[in-house]
Amino acid sequence: MEDGYELDLTYVTERIIAVSFPQDCFEETYLRNLRDVTRMLKSKHADNYLIINLSERKQELTRMNPKTLDTGWPDLHAPPLDKICTICKAVENWLNADPLHVVVIHCRGGKGRIGVVISSFVHFTDVSASADQALDRFAMRKFYDDKVSAVMTPSQKRYVRILSSLLSGSIKMNTSPLFLHYIIIQGIPRYDSAGVCEPYLKVYQGMQVVYVSGL
Repeated sequence: MEDGYELDLTYVTERIIAVSFPQDCFEETYLRNLRDVTRMLKSKHADNYLIINLSERKQELTRMNPKTLDTGWPDLHAPPLDKICTICKAVENWLNADPLHVVVIHCRGGKGRIGVVISSFVHFTDVSASADQALDRFAMRKFYDDKVSAVMTPSQKRYVRILSSLLSGSIKMNTSPLFLHYIIIQGIPRYDSAGVCEPYLKVYQGMQVVYVSGL
């Protein structure tokens, strides 16, 4: 993705479209481009498209596109596994309901969240994939490799791998509570020329901070 872009619209497959907008663009620029995208979608697909919004809830997005599913999570974070499954099931159900249906994956900010959904959907449909879906699956993998893999965070990729392992049965969900007792850091990095480093720890659960160590 080039610096200074205002939007990036890609037909990942004939029925899956990825639309991303930069986080730092002016609101009026975002809305103008969103209106252009909406007009294009309606002219090509009428009312047969569903928007999966991976960013924060936007009233303007829903007002322009009533068929919008808000499933956002913070940029650069990995979503909960149940959220990934919910998104994949929604995409699958919408596409299977009518051959004219298309899905638009909307994101404002980094494209890592789009990468999570596309790669997760490939794994999600592995079990039921038919031979005539081979080209679409190839296109999704190519989009992942060429456009989004490099911008995904390690935690986002790890959660996609966990989902794949759960779906294949190679690992099972642990329903027992887990307790974090300690963390070991091998070596302390030097952040400045004086060799000063003051690390601290933040622990999140369900996107909420549950612990912050002393600074």
